[in-house]
Amino acid sequence: MIKKIAVGMFSGTIIGMLITSFFLSSIPSIFDMLWSKITATSIIVGMLTSIYNHLSKSRLQVFIISIFIGVIVFYVKYWITGHYFDPAIMGAFTGALLGVIYAIGEKINSFFKA
Repeated sequence: MIKKIAVGMFSGTIIGMLITSFFLSSIPSIFDMLWSKITATSIIVGMLTSIYNHLSKSRLQVFIISIFIGVIVFYVKYWITGHYFDPAIMGAFTGALLGVIYAIGEKINSFFKA
């Protein structure tokens, strides 16, 4: 479970930095992108979806629930901070990317175990 959480947090970090680079007009340093609100929220989404990935056996269910977790967490961030960059789409995009990463990881693991 710790391995899945670490993968989720690392993936969330990378996805958050990618999304942050789309929304900022000037190119900031990597350290600034790492500490942005979007990256922090993506890390939280990665951690929560990795916990759900550990509890569920269905890849499709993990993908769909990851989208819902992303939307919910990004809306909570919006309600707390007022940082409005379309939380529904950003949450769905982040959750979908994380769901695909988990599905690919499970497929690779099942390929090497067989």
